[in-house]
Amino acid sequence: MKNTTIIFALLISSFAFGQKKKPSKPIGPPPVIQHAPEEKVPEIVRTETETEKCFVYNTEYQKDSRIFVTENLFEYGWAGSNARLIITKYDYDFVKKKETEKEGYVYAQTKTSQFIEGDFKIENKILTFSPNKKDKFEKRTFKLFYKSNSKNVDYLEDQDKNKFAVGACLQPSVSL
Repeated sequence: MKNTTIIFALLISSFAFGQKKKPSKPIGPPPVIQHAPEEKVPEIVRTETETEKCFVYNTEYQKDSRIFVTENLFEYGWAGSNARLIITKYDYDFVKKKETEKEGYVYAQTKTSQFIEGDFKIENKILTFSPNKKDKFEKRTFKLFYKSNSKNVDYLEDQDKNKFAVGACLQPSVSL
């Protein structure tokens, strides 16, 4: 019985404390470790094609010494099918503006802006702007004119034959 317990103990210890087999050494030069290529993130660079989503049409007319200005800014494509028409109107006295510019002061003028939010749809080189408030504003259509041999829009022409040229988009501002 004594012998069987010793054999049993030796058998268990050989399983528990067995030596690990050493891996064989590779033949030849050591393997070259290759790292995964780093993913290059492209830089976000604003190009002219991104600003071509904003179009401007300005009118000015003079009555006596006052100049009346209307600026129309049409933006589309900045978030899905959303579009916006911003109509800004102001007037100023031409003579007073010249006098204050000579003195170094900025001639203050009052501006009124009207923001018309809506959706747009492009079909057959015709852009249709549908305002959200259909009871207050009418639907407007613009004909798209593209640059030659390009998919970039050169200018828009509305139903009244007014030419909307490429312009700068309205930048958000904070008033204190």
